[in-house]
Amino acid sequence: MASQFLTHTQKIGTFTTNQYRIQKGAELMAGTPIYIENDDRSNEIRKQIVDLIPKSHKTYTSTQLVVDRAEGVRLWNPEGREFIDFSSGVLVANLGHNHPYFEEQYASYIGNLPRNAYNMLTEIEVTAAKRLIKNLNHKKMERVLWSACGSSGIIKAIWSALHYHPDRHIILSTKYGFHGKKGLAGDITGEKSTNPNVRWIDFIMFADQRDVREHPSDQDLRIGQQLDALKREYPNQISMLVTEPYLGAKGSFHPPSWYLRQLNDWCNENNVVFILDEVQSCHGRTGEMYAFQKHGLDPDLIVMGKGIGNGEPICAVVGRADILDLMDYGEASDTFSGNPRGCAAVVAALDTFEKFPIVENCHKMSEIVADQLYKLIEEFEFLGQARGEGLVWGLEINAYAGKSANEIANESVLQAYHHGIHLIGPLAGNVLRISPPLIISHAEVIEGFNRLYKAFDVISSMKNNGNLKPY
Repeated sequence: MASQFLTHTQKIGTFTTNQYRIQKGAELMAGTPIYIENDDRSNEIRKQIVDLIPKSHKTYTSTQLVVDRAEGVRLWNPEGREFIDFSSGVLVANLGHNHPYFEEQYASYIGNLPRNAYNMLTEIEVTAAKRLIKNLNHKKMERVLWSACGSSGIIKAIWSALHYHPDRHIILSTKYGFHGKKGLAGDITGEKSTNPNVRWIDFIMFADQRDVREHPSDQDLRIGQQLDALKREYPNQISMLVTEPYLGAKGSFHPPSWYLRQLNDWCNENNVVFILDEVQSCHGRTGEMYAFQKHGLDPDLIVMGKGIGNGEPICAVVGRADILDLMDYGEASDTFSGNPRGCAAVVAALDTFEKFPIVENCHKMSEIVADQLYKLIEEFEFLGQARGEGLVWGLEINAYAGKSANEIANESVLQAYHHGIHLIGPLAGNVLRISPPLIISHAEVIEGFNRLYKAFDVISSMKNNGNLKPY
């Protein structure tokens, strides 16, 4: 209905009258720039973005933070306001923004190399592949197939598995995963697919991280039963199983190790290629360098992205040579895969992880973040469960004061902005992702949660007066 779309600048930030109503993301993004009071230059940029760039290129957030400068875990907008980044640039800036050692190493590797080497070879690509394989430290990690983004990496992994099993066309994927939007990556995302060869396996989900069962119960036997039923229905037709260590986009659901090992073991027993999507989880995010190490897995192919280049657009499929060597020249090439700058970023990131105790810090800060989240849940009745590991957590938001969970979640993102915390838009409509860079200090975690407390306190005021008190 066209009449639902806003035709004027939606003003956000004035909460002194009952005129303010948080709008659904689709309404706010319908060709209308977000306006936040006192963000003069930022508002100009927001408007120009709307005028020049289709909204489909952006992911909805009720703030659309304009960044002018970034350092460590902090961001600054053009007005000079400072924010603690609780997003890591959607799990990309694992080392924080402009990490001095990373930048120094990165610059030293780039030198005078070209930005693109599509029909050329560079030594930095060799170095990056060797270092990545060595860092993974697993017998199956023998080859590196580069890609420019995570979904492209997933597609290349699927292609590779189909070449390995040319007579097997059935692809298994665990439900509610997010592997990408395009092509085969999109086909195995969610719980339904237009691809007739895709079949689904349940993903074990617990409402709260404290509820996770360390050992399977009788009801968990259904996973093995589903796998065996598919094997009977499609004998010698299943080529691969694709899963991820945790469900991010669905709302941050983190399964026990036994679940992932059960999938892995079944694949090994049935000569099915086990593909682990570590695009989000790699390079320390879960409290270990790689999630497959944390869970004791034995994947055939691992897809990595986001944090491996700390912001440079590069991803990699790493795994068995007998699978990855099957495609011929050009079958998995594209313009930017394995570009020198991306490879330099991979090496510089590994240098930084080896020099500083970043993974150890992530593990320690995870306990602090969990403690702070559960304290917030005890304090504010509109907060539900918390789920996570390492430095990737989800905080569930409930309906409150006559407003839906989605409205309160979007309002939470907005109020966090006003109190100096940057969050991405809600996952699955009502889950806030808490995922700061892995270098965050204890003091910065506490500072960030103090700001978040103040933001939630503003929302809490809605119950008494039906409106938001001024920020």
